[in-house]
Amino acid sequence: MARGRPRKADWSEGTTRKKQAGVSDMTMLSKITNESINDNLKMRFENADIYTYIGNVLISVNPFKDLGIYTPQVLKSYENKNRMELAPHVYAIAEGAFRNMIAYSEDQCVIISGESGAGKTEAAKKIMEYIAAVSGGNSSSIKEIKDMVLATNPLLESFGCAKTLRNNNSSRHGKYLEIQFNAGGEPVGAMITNYLLEKNRVVGQIQNERNFHIFYQFTKSASDEYRQNFGISGPENFLYTSKAGCLDVPNMDDSREYADTLKAMSVIGISTAEQDQIHRMLAAILWLGNVQFVPHKDDDNMSQITDPDITAFIAYLLESTPELVSKVLVSRTIETPRGGRRGSVYDVPLNIAQAESARNGLAKAIYDRLFDWIVMRVNQAMQ
Repeated sequence: MARGRPRKADWSEGTTRKKQAGVSDMTMLSKITNESINDNLKMRFENADIYTYIGNVLISVNPFKDLGIYTPQVLKSYENKNRMELAPHVYAIAEGAFRNMIAYSEDQCVIISGESGAGKTEAAKKIMEYIAAVSGGNSSSIKEIKDMVLATNPLLESFGCAKTLRNNNSSRHGKYLEIQFNAGGEPVGAMITNYLLEKNRVVGQIQNERNFHIFYQFTKSASDEYRQNFGISGPENFLYTSKAGCLDVPNMDDSREYADTLKAMSVIGISTAEQDQIHRMLAAILWLGNVQFVPHKDDDNMSQITDPDITAFIAYLLESTPELVSKVLVSRTIETPRGGRRGSVYDVPLNIAQAESARNGLAKAIYDRLFDWIVMRVNQAMQ
């Protein structure tokens, strides 16, 4: 090493680095009160610092806008860094969990909680993106698993998220994602467990909310083939998507989201025939919502369907018969037990309120089973 005068210190990094506001780890607050915690979070939020630690816990305050803090460069900066070396970030949590798993060969779990609109869905996506970026493996099979894990986001968002009064992309179901790694830290599989799907949203929403995103994506952007074969038109033409009076969401392009959904299906390996069946069931649900009832001409305590052509088309979509579809909508079957043996079977007619409940129940049951099938199909592909 050549002798000479020491190199002059360069403080340019320190002068250009963003000035920190408040305390980045609130265990360092001199006084712990509700007021001091709120004041610190507010101070940091106003400085565009949405992340703050409390020890190993990360608090996130949703800014509802892009702050430019999830770029590939930012992601790379957190790789192989200690949690306290850089500013609080969801990437730091992901980095810590991933490195601890490798170092100690122990399962790791990240729990994300918060009220509607807090940013849980986005936080989960960012953690998955980070793990996919920093985990090892260059083989085609490893890359395929990573792509599938990331593809679950747009797919399950379309079928499991909706616009509410507080959140334009609110998860209306619970999800537990388990990513499986080999000894080298390479992802080799994954499994999703879903629970508590809000089935009632399929058949009704409060004013200015929406049904699940997939219905608006489908009705706005369906292919000509689907429009012709499944009778699809705009969302304003179906009761289940128009009754709440909200067809569009600001800053959300349903056509672009639909393209992402179809791409995710292809990445996961859902075949064209399976995609056709998925859309067929979505169409059946939409048309079920358009079935209307009036009092029966012979008895006001009974109901009849106003337009039999709609039930005939639903029967075509469900690959059933018009007679059977009409029967399950306006009557119910009751069996009287007889000493453990099969008793008498009766068809009991339904009034209008009961018929509407039966119609909605059928629509909810179809969607619930469709959602479960999609999750099952995703899990099969990722194993």
